[in-house]
Amino acid sequence: MMGSSKGNWGRYGLQAFGISVLGPLLFQVIEPIIEHFEGNRDAVAYTKTYVSQWDSIRLVLPNNLFEQTLQGGTNRNKILIENKKKKIRISAGIKKYYIPQYRKYFELIWIRGIDEFVGHYGRHYDAAGVQNGLMRAGMVLSVYVNRKQWKDKSYGTKEKPMPVFLHRIISGDNIEERNKFALWRDSLQPGGRFVDSYLPPEAVQRMRNTPDSVNYKFAEYYLRYLLPEDEFERLFEEE
Repeated sequence: MMGSSKGNWGRYGLQAFGISVLGPLLFQVIEPIIEHFEGNRDAVAYTKTYVSQWDSIRLVLPNNLFEQTLQGGTNRNKILIENKKKKIRISAGIKKYYIPQYRKYFELIWIRGIDEFVGHYGRHYDAAGVQNGLMRAGMVLSVYVNRKQWKDKSYGTKEKPMPVFLHRIISGDNIEERNKFALWRDSLQPGGRFVDSYLPPEAVQRMRNTPDSVNYKFAEYYLRYLLPEDEFERLFEEE
């Protein structure tokens, strides 16, 4: 009986070890494989072509930006990838506005979880998330838009806004004023956790100019997870 009991305890110990140690390790190995097959894989292969069809246009955010926000439906968030603990790894942040300049609805697309910067006191911030929060009335932007979508008359409505990706903030941001306030507040509460903390010079450069390599990743996630598969086929499959 004693030997049998020891054998059982040995098996239970191995099972516990497998669950607590090998289980998470195994998940780390297979997680990238699972992610590889998620979303529209054909669209991922098309990213290079999609980006090669980008044109840069000038966009002026309207003076009634705040009023549009109050009406609702302007901000949208979508989880794209979670880990095994349901912690968000990659997500989309989208702002939809009516732009009188073009008489169209546009959606500015950011993908959070791609790149980050380090601020004061070693604070880490998601670059796309911070840039998303900088948008304000009267701001002049240079954005990328896909040529084929731009020419498609079905785009630009409230239900189907024109997707664009921020290339550069030309003018109208309030980063300097934001930084002055952040430094003053940091002097009162050093090391505090704030949403709009001080942006160091390299972060300011990143906020005003999105690298093409980052926008390429944004486009990949847009095509893979945000653009409906039937719409992708309608627009691009014949190519």
